[in-house]
Amino acid sequence: MRSWLLSLCLPVLFASLVFGAGSVGIMIDNFEDGNPGRDPEWWVFDNLKLKSSGSPAKDALALDCSGRASDWYVGGMGAYLAKDEYDFSSFNSLELSVFGFGPKSGTLKIELYEDDNGNWQIEQDPKKNYSPVFDDRFSYELKINWKGWKEVRIPLSDFTDTNPRAGDNVWNPQKLGKSGGLIQMQLYVLAASRNGSVHFILDNLRFSSR
Repeated sequence: MRSWLLSLCLPVLFASLVFGAGSVGIMIDNFEDGNPGRDPEWWVFDNLKLKSSGSPAKDALALDCSGRASDWYVGGMGAYLAKDEYDFSSFNSLELSVFGFGPKSGTLKIELYEDDNGNWQIEQDPKKNYSPVFDDRFSYELKINWKGWKEVRIPLSDFTDTNPRAGDNVWNPQKLGKSGGLIQMQLYVLAASRNGSVHFILDNLRFSSR
């Protein structure tokens, strides 16, 4: 039990050192407050279950994600990223720490939404899987098939436009004119089997200049 808790603590320390000394970026959430509904306020939907996890030691919390699928899909969570002090135009990658429980841990689909119609909102169509009506959505799928912690770095150039009939189909996360730029993130969770379960732990979700 102690070795498992220690393994949970290591990526927190490692990520803090590397992120602080080796790159410039924005920490979206390190989940240290133990409350996914605060700073940022994550909304949670469908069968995804969240709880604070990790060592009880100070500065060593993470977010435990679990749930059972229905036709592969489990659920997800999202956060509004539009803050005056955030400017995502200089960042090259999305980084996160992920603790996997083996080949069937699950798949994390990361979606980035940017404002193209200049109203600092993402209008979605409930009849078309809540796809944005006027704005761009860029996506990346991360298959979690390992055991233990892994530091994941995803170049933003690896995200693909999954909403080509809306927006300008150009990655432009900066605030320009009336546009809020990159203003929303959603994390969808899929299982390895049609009715299977998922389980993994997230930490240190951040944008980086690396």
